Amino acid sequence: MKGSRATQRGQILELLTAARGDWVPLPKVQACAAQYNARVFELRRLGFRIANKTRDVSGQRHSFFRLVSRPATATRLQEQDLVTPATSGSFPEFGRLAPESYGVD
Repeated sequence: MKGSRATQRGQILELLTAARGDWVPLPKVQACAAQYNARVFELRRLGFRIANKTRDVSGQRHSFFRLVSRPATATRLQEQDLVTPATSGSFPEFGRLAPESYGVD
């Protein structure tokens, strides 16, 4: 099941962590997020070192990922934040937009 960016990123991180340094085939990563490259890029920007490799097998290219290291400053709480999406969006819901909140009389 695919969810928000944070959830997808967290699922990929859990998958790579569970592999304990072993290579994870691309189809397993894709099961977490259709835009897996964007989520892996986000994890890398957060300081996670993620390696990737490709192999040609009978004329087909197979891709793999593995978690090399975590950021030195990452804590379990921060990693939990990657897995658990925020409860509210970045924008208020329409029902919460009252005229007094945006300066209209």
